[in-house]
Amino acid sequence: MSTEKRRTKRRYAHELYPQRGEWEVRPLEVEVPALYAYAAGMDPQGTGWFKAEGPEKVARIANMIQCQEIALAADAMLQGLTGQAAWEFVVKNLTDDGELFYERVVHYGVDPDKIKPYPCGPTPDHHDHLSEPDARGWQTVTRVDGTEDACPDCTEPVTEEAAK
Repeated sequence: MSTEKRRTKRRYAHELYPQRGEWEVRPLEVEVPALYAYAAGMDPQGTGWFKAEGPEKVARIANMIQCQEIALAADAMLQGLTGQAAWEFVVKNLTDDGELFYERVVHYGVDPDKIKPYPCGPTPDHHDHLSEPDARGWQTVTRVDGTEDACPDCTEPVTEEAAK
């Protein structure tokens, strides 16, 4: 058994897009991708959300929706939208299936496949592997037993630089 330290290839949003400091005001060009990344990390897909208990489940969904609304509102401001036009942009892009929301995430260069979801509920005893996209852009999902943290395909060695 190897004693090599490993970590998942995917990262939490705050590792890829550091959060602003207290009272710091960053340009919207910096803030919008960070907000979208954080909102993507709140998506419960790939977590133990389905096995979580009542209040934790409800709080996670409420938090995800709130994070998505904030990201979309900041996006609207960056586009120069105000008032009713900005609010309509938020509501139009905040759909149940998330397709329009994730189009905005990708629009700002955030790769949702590189975002590890923040934990919710018990750690799942399985995870998914995605195939390379085919000519249509579709991917095949394969369920793999075991946690992502223990999967050799989903982890990488921790280098000295990465440990910092």
